[in-house]
Amino acid sequence: MRAFAKSDVGKAREMNQDYYYIADPTDAIQVFILADGMGGYNGGEVASKLATTTALSYIQSNFETIPKEKEEILNLVKSAMEYANMVVYEKANTNANLEGMGTTLEVCLIYHNKAYIGHVGDSRIYRIRKEFIRKLTHDHSYVEKLVKDGTITEEEASHHPKKNMLMKALRMYCLCRTRCYH
Repeated sequence: MRAFAKSDVGKAREMNQDYYYIADPTDAIQVFILADGMGGYNGGEVASKLATTTALSYIQSNFETIPKEKEEILNLVKSAMEYANMVVYEKANTNANLEGMGTTLEVCLIYHNKAYIGHVGDSRIYRIRKEFIRKLTHDHSYVEKLVKDGTITEEEASHHPKKNMLMKALRMYCLCRTRCYH
């Protein structure tokens, strides 16, 4: 497997609030993490780095102690994300300059050719096999909800004025989704 990361500040922001971790191919467990700080709020870059490093540390510290079964690994990913949420929340509450900070968080742990993913926010995880690309996550955004409810079309969603408004993220409301893929 090959992994690459590229980050861009985008068109609307002055500061890049992305943070990621890519496992070294020699690492005992393969973990890949992406966090995108919430633009427009204080400390998005702090939240994304803190969430990434906290989730990674949690997984690395606890992986060896759990049974290597599907549900246990998914629970580890979920617990890592919930712990990262708590750390980001506490950091935001201890510093007035970081009040309201938050981030999306994507975690992918690969073990025995299975990908265990955790997702919260509007960053995405895709699976690429040969020439096929499949989106594995769904955005936790207001506009995605409108599309799902049938209120607007996919075309309308791409131009909607609230297309970047999140419904779930770390620090706001962490209800992460976890799944396993072969």
